[in-house]
Amino acid sequence: MNLCRSAWGTLASFAFDYDTPKIVRIQNKKVGALYRLFQLGIMGFMIGYSIIYSKGYQDKDNVFGGSHYENCQGSTGAQVYDPADYVVPPQEPNSFFVMTNMWVTCDQSYGFCGEDPSVQGSNCTGPSDCVKQNTIKGNGPRTGVCNNETHTCEVYAWCPTEKENVSYTDMGPKINAEGFTVLIKNSIQFPNLAPNTLRKNYISNYDLSKCGIWSHDNYYCPIFQLEDIVAMIDPPQNFTELATQGAVVVLTIAWNCDLDRSGCDPVYGARRLDTSAGDSTSGGFNFRFAKYWYEQGIQYRTLIKAYGILFVVELVGQGGKFSITTLVLKLGSTVALLGIAAVLSDVVVLYVVRKHDMYYGRKYLMVKEYDQEQGEGGEEEKVPFLQHEAAVLSDMVVLYIVQKRHLYYQEKYQVVKRLASFLAIHQSFPKAVVVAEIYGRLNVVLVRSIARAILARELPPS
Repeated sequence: MNLCRSAWGTLASFAFDYDTPKIVRIQNKKVGALYRLFQLGIMGFMIGYSIIYSKGYQDKDNVFGGSHYENCQGSTGAQVYDPADYVVPPQEPNSFFVMTNMWVTCDQSYGFCGEDPSVQGSNCTGPSDCVKQNTIKGNGPRTGVCNNETHTCEVYAWCPTEKENVSYTDMGPKINAEGFTVLIKNSIQFPNLAPNTLRKNYISNYDLSKCGIWSHDNYYCPIFQLEDIVAMIDPPQNFTELATQGAVVVLTIAWNCDLDRSGCDPVYGARRLDTSAGDSTSGGFNFRFAKYWYEQGIQYRTLIKAYGILFVVELVGQGGKFSITTLVLKLGSTVALLGIAAVLSDVVVLYVVRKHDMYYGRKYLMVKEYDQEQGEGGEEEKVPFLQHEAAVLSDMVVLYIVQKRHLYYQEKYQVVKRLASFLAIHQSFPKAVVVAEIYGRLNVVLVRSIARAILARELPPS
């Protein structure tokens, strides 16, 4: 029964009691001003920068969309090249390659020939210098024979092998592509914020062949000159150098849109990807491709080592739209962060100011495990209190466990009546209530109170 009442009391206390922290007000102008300064700093940062300047009241969504180019064209002078020649391959996701320089090896066919001298270990003076190998370390497997014409080890490969004249390649680009133009169409949307709104980098239902060339004054004409794209790179690059050895250039289209407003324009930029500032490794970009044909039953090919600029179109950006939920969360974060002002002020008060010891004593209430109940001598009461606890436990064993407990119980009852009479007089308890409480249920809390009363006064005679 006591256990149930105790549990009910604990539950009722948890459900209906209200606890509030103790507030210590320190009347110190310097500390008060510092506390308000901390608060103003936190509120200024959260409201001024995080919410207003950074638009923290908006929901954010990343841009979704795609880009594609439709045509790259231009004139190269005496030698005529069309997009089928210098745009390789014809279609590539979000990128296109423009060939600007090349080394061509014509009329190759399968056979035996000398290895390219630039291949390591290919030079020879006799058969002893060439070991037959089935693995390919150059243009083909070695046969173990030294070719007397080239003085290199013989291989079975596409012959004649490629022998690039680097000095000729470095003379400059063979295709002058500065004035080439490319049409880059781009459309985007923000599916989570405005799924039904589509934005484009060109004007719908407009003949783009009449818009001219893109410029800052002609923003919605998506026809770009290649030299204008290269000019966007920071630091500035020389188009001729890029066209000679090749390069990888990223064209960035950034859509950062405030959907609470109507206007939203793309921002273009470019950067070089194949090399970076301070990189000692030479940059450039090239690859090989071949054109095949048959003549009198023999397969031939023309091998082209293509140098050029690979343009990669990158789409980035973010959209924002007002959301009351996001705003409330930001304001809640601001209120929570204001607690930092109190923590910083406490550090100043408790460890920095001159009278910090006095403030420390007022802020923290030190409570010992056994408080002094009768003036001085709190530590002296500690031992009798523990001794009587042991006596109470012994009484429980004697009155409820041992075989002759009923004899001890009757003897003990006489003492209980005397004790109850004493408490009824000095503690203003009705005698019947005290007797019922002790005799009927042996309430431990009441017995503890009785023990303390015994320690303070002598029992009257029966």
